[in-house]
Amino acid sequence: MFSWLMNLFSNIFGNTARVENHKDGNWIGPDGVESGPNVSGNWYLTYEGPAPIVEGIYEQNYGVDRGDGAIPIEFYIKKWGIPDGYGNTDYEKEIIRR
Repeated sequence: MFSWLMNLFSNIFGNTARVENHKDGNWIGPDGVESGPNVSGNWYLTYEGPAPIVEGIYEQNYGVDRGDGAIPIEFYIKKWGIPDGYGNTDYEKEIIRR
């Protein structure tokens, strides 16, 4: 379903979105980053792109829009700073004070 939707948007908006499905259930998103359920849990260590969009907080991780969907909050803040709309939990404040 997701691939079909992305292809539809690509056709409508001039092929700006590209998704390649892999046998293991992962895909390559428009920015060239492999994403999906079978991506390594430490994918963010070699990621050199812009700050991933934060979609929520799950325990000590930010839920993000790429990779395996999670980056430790401490790593994210140290590499990209505090994402817009976040930084208010006690855990985040503790990291910021360090």
